[in-house]
Amino acid sequence: MRMNKNQLGKSGLVISRLGLGTVEIGIANYAMGQKGLISEDDATRLLNEVVDLGITYIDTARAYGVAEERIGKSGILKKPGVVVGTKTAQFLEKGEDPRGTELEQRIRVDIEESLRMLQVDSLQLVQLHGGSKEQIERGEIIEVMQKLKDEGKIQHVGIATRGEEAPLAAIDSGFFETIQAAYSILDQRMVPHVLPKAAAAGVNIINRSVLLKGVLTKHYSKLPTALTPLKEAAAQAEQIALEIGTNLPSLALRFVLSHEAISTALVGTMKTQHLKAAQDAVEAGPLPPEIIAKLEALAISDPNLIDPSRWPKETQTV
Repeated sequence: MRMNKNQLGKSGLVISRLGLGTVEIGIANYAMGQKGLISEDDATRLLNEVVDLGITYIDTARAYGVAEERIGKSGILKKPGVVVGTKTAQFLEKGEDPRGTELEQRIRVDIEESLRMLQVDSLQLVQLHGGSKEQIERGEIIEVMQKLKDEGKIQHVGIATRGEEAPLAAIDSGFFETIQAAYSILDQRMVPHVLPKAAAAGVNIINRSVLLKGVLTKHYSKLPTALTPLKEAAAQAEQIALEIGTNLPSLALRFVLSHEAISTALVGTMKTQHLKAAQDAVEAGPLPPEIIAKLEALAISDPNLIDPSRWPKETQTV
C-alpha cells in the first residue's frame, strides 16, 4: 500500500489524498469514452483493488444508480481505514425546495436506503447533494442533518455544491465539516474566494471534476464543435504536460493537489492502471510555480463550457 494521507477537514477522518469517485460503477455511459456499465463482479474486483492500493476514500451518492449497493456488497467497508462518503437529497441540486416535514422525510428516506445499500449501521460521511445559499442560511437542512447525527445514523456532515454562493454560505454556517466542489485546470472559479476561505476556516475540500468528465484526458479530441474552447484549452494543457515529461491526466491531478485547501482529489475510473498512474502523480508532488502559472492562464469562466450539466447531449456518448 502506498498513498499519502490527509485529515478530511474538521471531521477527524484520515483518508488518502486520492479518492475514488464511483458514479461510473453505478451509472452506464456516464463519462466520455465510457460504454455501458461495468459488471458487478468487475466492480467488486475494482473496489477491493483500489483499497489494496491504499486508496481509502470512496465517494458515492444515493443518486449514483447501483454504486452504493455495489460498494456494500464488495466488503470494503470491513477493511481498516476505509471511509465512504455518500450524498443525500439530490432534489436540492435539481432546484426543489421542500420545507418542514416533507424535507426531513425525503432526506430520511435517502439515509435509510444508503444505510441498507452500504450494509452499515451508521454512515461515516454524508454530504448534502446540493443546496442553495438561501436553503443553507434558512437552516432547515442543517437542523435535519443535526438530528440524524444525534440519532447516530450519520457521523459527519459535508455538502457538495456548485458555484460560489452556496459553498461560501456553507463555510459561514460553521456546521459543515467538508465541502465538495469542482476545481480543475479549466474550472478555477473556486480559487478567488472559496478555497482560501475554506482553508482559513479549517474546512478542507473534496475535489471533484479533476479531469472535467474526461476533457483533461485523451478524449478531449472528441468534443463537439460547441465545446471548441474546451478542446483548445485541453490541447494547450497537454502540450505543457509533454514539456515537463508527464501526461494530461497526471498534470491535472498534480495541479489541483498543489493547492493547500484540497484535502483529497477524486478520480473516477473503471481501470486499476489509471489509479496506479494517479498514485504516481500524487507522489510526484506539487507542480513548480512557473507551471502552475501557465495552467492558471488556461482557466475558462463560461459556465456553459465548464459545467458538464450544460453540455450538448451528444457529448455524453462520445
